[in-house]
Amino acid sequence: MSNPLELTQSRLPVTFHRTFVPERHYLSALLRFASQGIEGTNQEISLETGIPMGGSDGKVPAVLSYAQGMGLITIAKGSKPGSKKPILTTFGRTVFLEDLHLSEYISQLLIHLHLCRKYGGAQVWYLTFGPGYDILGLRFTQESLDHYLSGLCGKRNRSLIGPLIRTYEEPAALKKVGALKTDGNEIVRTSSPVLREFMLGYASFFLSIWEAHFPNDQQVTLTDFEYQTYWQRINGWTERQTETVIQYLQELRIIDVDKQIKPWVLTRLAEAETYWRIFFREIS
Repeated sequence: MSNPLELTQSRLPVTFHRTFVPERHYLSALLRFASQGIEGTNQEISLETGIPMGGSDGKVPAVLSYAQGMGLITIAKGSKPGSKKPILTTFGRTVFLEDLHLSEYISQLLIHLHLCRKYGGAQVWYLTFGPGYDILGLRFTQESLDHYLSGLCGKRNRSLIGPLIRTYEEPAALKKVGALKTDGNEIVRTSSPVLREFMLGYASFFLSIWEAHFPNDQQVTLTDFEYQTYWQRINGWTERQTETVIQYLQELRIIDVDKQIKPWVLTRLAEAETYWRIFFREIS
């Protein structure tokens, strides 16, 4: 298990996307490539997948980074200079087998949540959906978002927002999950739906961030869990919605919950690896 410092340093930098949105058909092509267990340079990956790549720049590096931040792949160093070997994670292999085109709502929701992670996600996504929840609220202007990001990341020649908003507005990307929507001059955050059919997916993600933040702890208070992970905030849930999800997770025997004291004490009863393999099971 990577230590928290290494995981923090692995968060994708502000400009990783090179202004490109994450197009699902390119992500699908990359998953096919990774499933073969092969490696390649950016140019070779482009030839195999059809992801555009010019002489020195193109979409391949951005797609690789998106897939990594989305928790679909890890990237190993190849056997020759400039070569990379994308490797499917357990989550990525399940998506490859069950929803290669990332057309299901639950797939888009989970890759969105992965991008928002404190450890392993993308910097702008994490800041916007995590710490930014308390500062920006559910409705905010693009100017206020840009000012907030600039205050934390430093001013750049172009807006730090990049393709963040477009990612949730373009059908080729993650419009189905619609985590951000434009309403006149404002941007509106949409919370994750609290539906029983998505609970195995939520359980998988919940356990994975527990293992990243508290690898040696079987018990943690709900308050400490939220303080470290921003789990409730990145989902956009109210206290009541969070308690409903916790109840669902307890019924699934993912966790046990001691409600006799405040804050609630959570005990982890399962491992993420198991649930990444089966999270499509309850999708109708």
